[in-house]
Amino acid sequence: MDPSETETSGVLPPPPPVPPNVIPLKAEADKVPVQKPSKPTRFPVARPRTGRKGTPIHLLTNHFKVNVSNNNGFFYHYSVYLSHEDGKPVVGKGVGRKVMDKVHETYETELGGRNLAYDGEKALFTLGALPQNNLEFTVVLEDISSSKVLGNGSRGNGETRKKMLRRPYRSKTFKVEISFAAKIPMQAIGNALRGHEYSENSQEALRAY
Repeated sequence: MDPSETETSGVLPPPPPVPPNVIPLKAEADKVPVQKPSKPTRFPVARPRTGRKGTPIHLLTNHFKVNVSNNNGFFYHYSVYLSHEDGKPVVGKGVGRKVMDKVHETYETELGGRNLAYDGEKALFTLGALPQNNLEFTVVLEDISSSKVLGNGSRGNGETRKKMLRRPYRSKTFKVEISFAAKIPMQAIGNALRGHEYSENSQEALRAY
């Protein structure tokens, strides 16, 4: 082929033949590592200065000093579902706490001897994992009607108490379902206190503490 024809047509000439003792290699495109988007770093909002408007008041609040000696451990967050014997959900923090106290008292071995931090609703925290990710328990609470408070806030006079005490005990059966939700590093607390990072883990860790 005339070189002048190649220049005018824009078609490259065919490659030369490959020698028999040469093995062709397939060219690979350069692999570019995929960069995952980094999570935004959150910090507590700093107060610019004290308030200047309004009427100053003296306010007494409770505060407690907390020391975190072991930052290498983990909090374990579990979801709790409480239901009555007929399957209806349990409503009320007071009842929920009594049920979970009974669970801890009755099934301490099945819980691995862990202490339970329960918020009275659907969140349970432990320091260290429970033996299983999903647990189900049945507990019976015995309640006597004399423990009820009357509508006026009192427990009635002596005669009323005697009548209440003569009533039989009433027991209620509750079903407790505990399922694993999250593993929270305790180091998140130290990071938040030092101002290094304030993340969702920090919020959950402080909530558990």
